[in-house]
Amino acid sequence: MDDVSLPSLQETDKSFNQILAGGAKTKLLESFVAISLTELLFRCERLSCRKIAEELDLHPLRTQKWLHLLGLIGLLEESEGEEEGQKALLYGLSPLGYGLVDEKGKVFAYSSDKVNFWQAVAEIDFIPVLRGKPLPLAVRWPPRTFDSAYHLEWWMSATAEGAIKAIEKSLNLKDYKNMLDAAGGAGTMACHFANQYPDLVITMFNLPNSAYLARENIVANGLVERVFVEERNFITDESLPTGFDIVLWSRVLCDWPSEAVISLLEKTRHALLPGGEIVICEPLVEGNEDLIIAWEFRYIFSDDFGVACYKTREEYEFLLRESGFEMCSFTPPDEDSFYSVIRARRL
Repeated sequence: MDDVSLPSLQETDKSFNQILAGGAKTKLLESFVAISLTELLFRCERLSCRKIAEELDLHPLRTQKWLHLLGLIGLLEESEGEEEGQKALLYGLSPLGYGLVDEKGKVFAYSSDKVNFWQAVAEIDFIPVLRGKPLPLAVRWPPRTFDSAYHLEWWMSATAEGAIKAIEKSLNLKDYKNMLDAAGGAGTMACHFANQYPDLVITMFNLPNSAYLARENIVANGLVERVFVEERNFITDESLPTGFDIVLWSRVLCDWPSEAVISLLEKTRHALLPGGEIVICEPLVEGNEDLIIAWEFRYIFSDDFGVACYKTREEYEFLLRESGFEMCSFTPPDEDSFYSVIRARRL
């Protein structure tokens, strides 16, 4: 301990309180999602504490404290105004609050789904989990039932927009003819790209239940002649489909440790034609620290995933070089998504 530089008491208190505040913020977010506050403020724009308490059947004083705290964490905005001819402190959705709701003022389903998971986890005694208690909420891979596969692919489809934007900003898909969408889920991204780029033929693969959902989506989009589905397990199968000038890995590699990823990259190299490209669209460690803490905490409740799965740009570039690729470009995240896009060419 003699050579350890300890933080000051003030620095320790500040860091400790930041961690504790995370728990308070989570509880406030849970209430924001559970009570119909967003729909009320979406309709009425700004209301006083008294009106909100009346409309939602809440305790007036506790509601005032609650609304103030929602303002402190950025979900609401406080402003002075008038209500029924009287001066009042009014509350409305902040830009962040509006960003979390749909066209009817309801919190987006995928955001609610995340919060529901945290609520379920909060009811579990965590220490027995660390000591090996069976996991009642275990996330399994591959999904064990059709319902669990459906939930996974629904979630991936609901969050695909940011990845699509990041990819389309990073490369021109008009330059490619045959794409392999690796582990392409329910086909949301494959159908989007096929609709946008009529000369592009796409093959995707996934496990049987997900492949079933993808075929339904392809038929609904009228793309059966340009989007094809194979049933494969990318971890256990020895190879991927072959003959492509581009292979896309989007929101898959971040869930797997480096030793698994390098195996997938080697399979990808064999799937590509000479000079073909791999495109990796993932959230990186850089700039996504809170996302990583929140998401990798979920992995504690699953024994099917590794440790420290999220990677740095440097780590991806190293794994690509080790697998026989040379870097082409790197596109960092921007205001439309937190995804980075890495392009590399097969040597």
